[in-house]
Amino acid sequence: MVFAIFKGIKKREIENRFATFSEQLAHAFGQIKSDISEVNHKIDSNRRDLERVYQWIEYLNRHAQKLSDSHTYLSQKYTRMDENHQKLHTSHRELAVNHSKTAHVAESLENSHKELSNAILTHKNELRNEVHNQLRQHKDLSESELSKLKAWITYFSTHIEQQKRKEDDLKQDILNTQKHWADTQTRLSELLNGIKTENNELKSTLSTVKNDLDSTKKELENTKNLAKNAHTLAKSESLRPEVAVSRPVELVSVPQPIIPQVALNGASFQRHILSRVMPNRRGYVLKYIMDLISENKYSTKEIEEIVVNEKQLCGRTSFFAYLKELKLKGRINYAEIDERQILISTDSQQKLQ
Repeated sequence: MVFAIFKGIKKREIENRFATFSEQLAHAFGQIKSDISEVNHKIDSNRRDLERVYQWIEYLNRHAQKLSDSHTYLSQKYTRMDENHQKLHTSHRELAVNHSKTAHVAESLENSHKELSNAILTHKNELRNEVHNQLRQHKDLSESELSKLKAWITYFSTHIEQQKRKEDDLKQDILNTQKHWADTQTRLSELLNGIKTENNELKSTLSTVKNDLDSTKKELENTKNLAKNAHTLAKSESLRPEVAVSRPVELVSVPQPIIPQVALNGASFQRHILSRVMPNRRGYVLKYIMDLISENKYSTKEIEEIVVNEKQLCGRTSFFAYLKELKLKGRINYAEIDERQILISTDSQQKLQ
């Protein structure tokens, strides 16, 4: 009887312990389920934030590409304008030198004319004096000799009239030349003023592009900070302590953050973003190289400068490997234009054939 009572009491204690253990186990599973739901909710939120970050990154990359193209076009336009300015400046110097030479020649001609006029007048006076002296000395000269003297006088008078006409023509030529140089000077001044105006407009445009680049840089910095915060939040979620239970329970592993921890400097960050946005990096680089070659105006060195140094799409070794691949496929060829060896695309030629 006592043994049965003791056995019943022990059975109830075991049932109470089992009920308490079941309640604890159910409470632990409920806590684990709520933690897992909370973690999944935060993971979904982080994933949506990361998708928005990727959309921002794509938008900023397109905007940066447009700004880079605009900057390249403006640089080329400014280079052409500078070359035209240099040519105009050189022409202006040459015109100034020619004007000084013409002025010097005109001055020399004027001096020569004065000397010639003085010599003619002197000679005329000498002849007149000589004639008068001869007339006074020889009053009985014959009519033939007087006719010869009149002929000589007429000849010299005619010669003087011709010299005067030549002098008038020379003065008119000098006036026309001075007027021509004055008109040329006016046109050059107008051209120089136009170039200065275009230079000022170009400087204003370059200032606007610089401001756009600064704003883009600030947006990239904000995007970097947002990505860093998302990574920190995901990392903190992964370090939450696990709920201790009395027996092994299989827990759901927290996924690693999508954006890895990278150094937030300009070049490495841009390369990382390009590698995430463009999974098919090789196809993108090949397409970009073919787009440059299809313009039929770049040499190998110029394309290498754009792809490797400016855009930093690949390394120098990879670049020449891409060129070799395109050459073996027959998609590109070399041509010489204006003593420059450039790369040309053969795709358009094959389509025409």
